[in-house]
Amino acid sequence: MSQIRLNKTPELEEVLAFLRRKYRLLSEAELIKVALAEKYAKEVHIPFVDKETEKLIAKGLQDVKEGKYNDVKTEEELDNYLRTI
Repeated sequence: MSQIRLNKTPELEEVLAFLRRKYRLLSEAELIKVALAEKYAKEVHIPFVDKETEKLIAKGLQDVKEGKYNDVKTEEELDNYLRTI
């Protein structure tokens, strides 16, 4: 693994101070990794689920709003419902 050297500018010190308050147990190197990961995630908008799953979730929420849902209370009811899908 290669090393990266950083000069501690006032701006970097400010970022590190903020991250130290947020993540108290991490070292400075780990804080920088977290900051880079957070920045990357914001820039590329990493989705938690794929597009198809997102559509299914949206449809499910819409169905609930419209009163279209199944009330399943027991494992037997769940098994019966899953067989019909």
